[in-house]
Amino acid sequence: MSCDTVSPELVAYHFGTLDPEARKAVEDHLPDCATCLREFIALKRDLETSEEGPLPSPRARERLRLAVARELRPQAAARTWNRWERPLALGGALAALVAATLVIHQASVRVAVAPRALSLVDRGP
Repeated sequence: MSCDTVSPELVAYHFGTLDPEARKAVEDHLPDCATCLREFIALKRDLETSEEGPLPSPRARERLRLAVARELRPQAAARTWNRWERPLALGGALAALVAATLVIHQASVRVAVAPRALSLVDRGP
């Protein structure tokens, strides 16, 4: 395929609307032709960064954001918390904190007992 026949097909190639035969021809031509490749990259950049034209809906943006997050999430990530486990973990942490505070408080307010004098130690026979 020549540059004259590839150039008009670049927009359709970008959007994936070419028939398989034409798509294959464009894919074969682009790696070998720096001019067409530069033109395709410039076209792609213009289409993707242009602020003109319709913007994606909020629903489409959210779906894209979730898809990207799924792709970028490590496969061997630590186990995620279920919605009901978060309050249980927080409750457990708070219970441990309250228990530790009570133990410290009880230890600090306990009535002190005077130590036994050495003379009172039981002397054997």
